[in-house]
Amino acid sequence: MSSSSYLMPKIRLAGIAELSFKLMAKSGFLIRSGRAKEVMGAADVEPLSITKAYIVNDRLYRIKVPYIPGSSLKGRARSLLEVSLGLDLHTTDGKIYYHMRVSRSNTMVHDDPYCPVDNVFGSMSVQPQFFQPSEEEASPYSWFVEKCWAPTRAIFRDIFPSKRFIEQLCRVKDGCEGVGFDDFIEEKSENRIDRVTSAADPRTILRVRPDVEFEGSITFLIFNVDVCRRKECDERSKFKDLIRDYPARYYLASLIDSLILVQETYIGGSGTRGYGNIEFKGISLKFQNLAKGEIAKGEIELRKAEANDEEPNELVSIRRAIDGMAVFDELRDAACKSDTQ
Repeated sequence: MSSSSYLMPKIRLAGIAELSFKLMAKSGFLIRSGRAKEVMGAADVEPLSITKAYIVNDRLYRIKVPYIPGSSLKGRARSLLEVSLGLDLHTTDGKIYYHMRVSRSNTMVHDDPYCPVDNVFGSMSVQPQFFQPSEEEASPYSWFVEKCWAPTRAIFRDIFPSKRFIEQLCRVKDGCEGVGFDDFIEEKSENRIDRVTSAADPRTILRVRPDVEFEGSITFLIFNVDVCRRKECDERSKFKDLIRDYPARYYLASLIDSLILVQETYIGGSGTRGYGNIEFKGISLKFQNLAKGEIAKGEIELRKAEANDEEPNELVSIRRAIDGMAVFDELRDAACKSDTQ
């Protein structure tokens, strides 16, 4: 097959959104490191950690801190959204079941072009040679590759203790020199009891203590196919009735829905035993309209929780705000003109 006969997907990055937040540990949580048992006398389990640079009062300090890998938040959010939508789960290795669009054999096992899990969190890559029309017949998924495919929308980043929290510790300790890993963790003793002999099997766990404040962000990509709806995609999607106007709005709302589910359950290990309760706070959302030539992100005004709200939930507030945001109309106006040319 000559290069000129290959499908030519028309993908354009139309906009970028940036979701920034503080993440508060409401209970102790644990995303474990494998290093603890390597040290004689250390706890059996300790949190994942890294040495990170902070600038406080114009001085540079390197502090060992716990952190939340972007992959941990992404994996937890994705898995909860998969089961909340009741999506089919598959396995490629006989060990792990999860939702996927493309299997290792380059077979399309879930071809809904508007699936929020596949589009927001990503799927295995499409190998172009397996989805091209041949001289004998067209590929059954040529329409998908050419009209509906775009890369992963959500980019999760590692989440570290906030600078504000570090500054608070520095004030309490009369200087940042005294701030160390112990200021972020607590020791928790646990015990397994043999049901027959009643023998105890104690162990010590270090976990991130409650009230540690983290800060992080998620970048959200918006492509022309997300604001310029195409009939080839509409005709083959069971999600189309859930999309009021733009797939981009639905995808961003789905991302927030997944974070709400994380907040309502847990992150990390041992969540069914009281670990991992977190809260998202201080949320901001910025948009950059690349199709219109904007070179900086503009912040969207979000409703702040009222003092008389019984249970102010910033994620729920932003979820409601997304439904009425006009920024998607602006993206459409700029991106869809070139999309039809």
